[in-house]
Amino acid sequence: MKKAGIVGGLGPASTVDYYMGIISRYSAKSGSDVYPEIVIDSVNMGKLLGLMAEGDFKKASEIIRLSVLNLKNAGADFAAVASNTPHLMWDRFGIDSPIPVISIVKATCDYILSKRYNKVVVFATEYTMKSGLYSDALSKIGVTPITPDKTDMKEIGDIIYPNLENGIVIEKDKKRMVEIAERYIGNHTADALLLGCTEIPLMIKEGDVSVPTINTTQIHIDAIMKLLLEQA
Repeated sequence: MKKAGIVGGLGPASTVDYYMGIISRYSAKSGSDVYPEIVIDSVNMGKLLGLMAEGDFKKASEIIRLSVLNLKNAGADFAAVASNTPHLMWDRFGIDSPIPVISIVKATCDYILSKRYNKVVVFATEYTMKSGLYSDALSKIGVTPITPDKTDMKEIGDIIYPNLENGIVIEKDKKRMVEIAERYIGNHTADALLLGCTEIPLMIKEGDVSVPTINTTQIHIDAIMKLLLEQA
């Protein structure tokens, strides 16, 4: 059995989502008494995001690189960073890595291509939306990204931090996020809503909006599962 490594803590609630998602899916595939081997290295989210906000990507990416090395030293055969935002530094940690790292952005783009979506509304943290992480990636594969304006970006970001980031779902916040989503879906005749923050799926579920949701957490878990099952 191969061992999966997870760079966690970005944030803690979504790391739990990853762990339980992998455990439950692996057991369903392999038998109720069979569990995968997983190593989690939990990093300091506040420190990492603070460095990124300051533009110090060298130090920020080094946190991820060291975490992946910790996973390798703990016996992991491959790794995944359980968060979207750090993938802004993919060129710094994902390419020249001591073990293979599964990109959540690539996995998501492959999924979108398989579904043949043409227009996708992008929801994420304010920082991630402003960075163009997904809008740039979608444009490169010929999909039109629809990103909220600055006011809506801030409101979505305020819903994510600090409550949702800590796994706290507030009903009025969920209602407001759905309202914002529906406005962009309707105004742009979008095909899907991309949940580009691993905490948003804790709040927005399939069926909550009028188009399919693109759950980056689940897509990433599926990619991890594929590697685990192929190499088991």
